[in-house]
Amino acid sequence: MLDGWLTFSNGNRYHGQLIGAVGQVAAGEVVFNTAMTGYQEILTDPSYYGQIVVLTYPLIGNYGTFAEAAESLFPWASALVMHKATRLPSHFGGAESIDDYLKRYGKVGLIDVDTRSLTKFLRAEGTQRAVLSSAGMSDQAIQEAIQSVDLTDSVFRVTTPVAITIDGRGPHIVVIDYGAKNSILAELQRRGARITVVPAGIDEDTLDQLKPDGVVLSNGPGDPASIPQVLPTVRHAIDHYPTLGICLGHQLIGIVEGASTYPLKFGHHGANHPLWDHRSQKVLITSQNHGYAVNADSLADRYQVRLTNLHDQTVEGLQHRTRPVLSVQHHPEAGPGPSDSLYLFDEFMAWVTKSEGDADA
Repeated sequence: MLDGWLTFSNGNRYHGQLIGAVGQVAAGEVVFNTAMTGYQEILTDPSYYGQIVVLTYPLIGNYGTFAEAAESLFPWASALVMHKATRLPSHFGGAESIDDYLKRYGKVGLIDVDTRSLTKFLRAEGTQRAVLSSAGMSDQAIQEAIQSVDLTDSVFRVTTPVAITIDGRGPHIVVIDYGAKNSILAELQRRGARITVVPAGIDEDTLDQLKPDGVVLSNGPGDPASIPQVLPTVRHAIDHYPTLGICLGHQLIGIVEGASTYPLKFGHHGANHPLWDHRSQKVLITSQNHGYAVNADSLADRYQVRLTNLHDQTVEGLQHRTRPVLSVQHHPEAGPGPSDSLYLFDEFMAWVTKSEGDADA
């Protein structure tokens, strides 16, 4: 096997063995994810665009990879870092190994890494940029690669280029795709929705022409403050339609209503984060993947903080006091993760159905 290194801008280096597309060099933000399963869903989540993902669970690949687990057409993460990877997966349907999967999509992985030490470094220092490469890369080339990482327009790199329709007999839901996961669409389908997935840059007039009964603002990568061009449509959506914002969509609702966002030290990435639902008075264990949070202090006159993170008290959900607008910072669709908060989709669809009935009347 070929030696590889994960090298940070401050010179910290973590050694391992390369797997997957071993000739590739990957640069990006390094984040760690604490989920025990779901490595393929993590790789294919568009919100991980431009990021090198460290998996804290020590053995990855036991059940292999298979098409049904993908959250999009191909992996978006820049690279994957693991302690150990199984080369001969066991799965009742037959599956491809994580090594072969990475090779097929031109992604590089690093195994035999002290991921515990690496995670402690990221917790102490915060999210850092790094390069994953073989041993022959010069220090100058590494620094140049780190400096070249640019995530400012990442939403427009992962969004669908054209509108996509998914048949259904129920209300028409328009999903604005900032990096939408398949699981979001699947949960809407399970509730009978007819779905139109549209590009992130859709304008207000085009949205109206689609005549939605409700709008979903999806998850996606990057800094929410770096895409002001999408805000007029977000404003229009929450003013005219029942709206559900998920992850990045939640942050965009906050921004358009006048709140600020701020970067978390090392983000929330995992399938085991506890939240408190102030309305249902329940604790939810949730799937999360975000690096920014909303400061909702300025929204108190219009929005109730619906969900709060029990680890650090960050805002995890907002609900408008008089209008059908709900936003969640976590991933209620999971993929991977628990299903504790699937009822939030039911609440949204109840709003949509009521609104549709009012329009018919």
